Amino acid sequence: MDARQILTSAAIGAAVLLLGLVLRILIYNSRLPPGPNPIPIIGNFAIPHDFKPSFEKWAKEYGDVMTLRVMGLPILVVNTRAAASELLEKRAAATAGRPHQIMADDLCGLAPDPFRTSDVAMHKQYRRLFNTVLSPRILQRYWPDQIRQMRRCALEIVESPTRYSEFIRRAVAAVSFQVSYGIEIEGEDDPMVKVVKDGLRIVERVVVPGNFLVDIFPFLLYIPSWLPGGGFKTLAEQWNAHFTATRDMPYNAVKADVASGKSNPCLAVLMMEEDASSKEGKYGENMIKWATASVYVVPWGKLTNSVAAIQTFLGAMMLYPEVQAKAHDELDKVVGRDRPPTMEDRDALPYCNAIVKEVLRWQPVTTVGLPHAMMNDEIFNGYLLPKGTNVLPNIWAMTRDEEIFPSPNEFLPERYLNEKGEMLEDAPGRNIPLLFGFGRRICPGWQLAEANLFASFAALLWCSVIAKPNNKKITWLKHIAVNRPHDFDLSAWARFEGALDILRNSIAQ
Repeated sequence: MDARQILTSAAIGAAVLLLGLVLRILIYNSRLPPGPNPIPIIGNFAIPHDFKPSFEKWAKEYGDVMTLRVMGLPILVVNTRAAASELLEKRAAATAGRPHQIMADDLCGLAPDPFRTSDVAMHKQYRRLFNTVLSPRILQRYWPDQIRQMRRCALEIVESPTRYSEFIRRAVAAVSFQVSYGIEIEGEDDPMVKVVKDGLRIVERVVVPGNFLVDIFPFLLYIPSWLPGGGFKTLAEQWNAHFTATRDMPYNAVKADVASGKSNPCLAVLMMEEDASSKEGKYGENMIKWATASVYVVPWGKLTNSVAAIQTFLGAMMLYPEVQAKAHDELDKVVGRDRPPTMEDRDALPYCNAIVKEVLRWQPVTTVGLPHAMMNDEIFNGYLLPKGTNVLPNIWAMTRDEEIFPSPNEFLPERYLNEKGEMLEDAPGRNIPLLFGFGRRICPGWQLAEANLFASFAALLWCSVIAKPNNKKITWLKHIAVNRPHDFDLSAWARFEGALDILRNSIAQ
């Protein structure tokens, strides 16, 4: 056989192998759920800038689940509540993993975070710890701190409406630090607040899929940091140190207070006590550090989310004054005007509770949920869901499902109430709003977050009238991770004579 024949045979063999590979890929892809046509090689990497209508449109077009592709890797998007219930709750054993990101988990050191870990044993320990320290009975201990800070925030907003964002950020940070560490902070200039805020900004960069090429091309790990393309290593080193400080600084302060007998009641102290008395094996200091930090710094940022929800509430009250008027009537009938509402009034204020639910549905602060990862191959509706596939809950589309939420773009607290104005036990989102997650990965602090929002909304509604001062349109940030309104003009004034004095005196008590 001469050289020409050898080359010809080799070419034919290579072509056959290539054809076989292409056919295998085509057959594999044909078993995946359908989705929007990807761009060759990069896939659906360039998600439309105004992605909310795109995600909503795709959900209507492709149904329960669809496939997006980023650099050839499939991402399963779950579009409906029914599919999320089946896949993320009933089949949680197969879908409760988390995607592994080299930049975030390995280089920046976020792998042990309870919201990121895929270690089954570790996640079980976290859940056991959270179930103990975040039980409804325990959470009642923090009601006074939540009420006091949110009343102060309401008073500040009414007295200086143009600074509403500043006051909301301060109040949310104050509650978070008080509940987590028993530490009182006065404002955003507090050194611990600065460390956390900087950490949140970094988190929002490092966990977004596709932001760092090393997550797609792991071989970049072997490029020296001083070469072009290796600069991410320097960033990772700096960010790892910052995350360590974010986790350790407040914890060490509490630990020192405990040693000197000066600690305040808080989750950190409760976790230390639980660790010391645990009969099922000690959790260890490192796990407690991560667990406590996660209460106020989760992958998308609890502080950011809570602030966004209160800003959204203000926007909703300006756009829907009739809703505000109904809440005023309920508060006058149940609470009266001699004192501000408390947490003990909550069950008697169904309309105010429905407003909390509707704020979280109408403009959910996260339009996509934290991603899951398939831990096993699964078949769903005849489609293959391969092990290792990232699973993204499409929260925006779920909250726009007209079969569950008629007139989904309207702000209607009544959708959670029966004809008598009582909370519907079977109302969609009645128990746990969609944005708090699913199955084994549900946010363990969702009741704490809801209580915080109730304290804020009830105080503002009791003491003030919130109004739109001009005809400027309220618009929302176009960001896949955080959904909040752009800064808007706000008017607010006392709802009745003496309201602010009563509120001020209640804070001082």
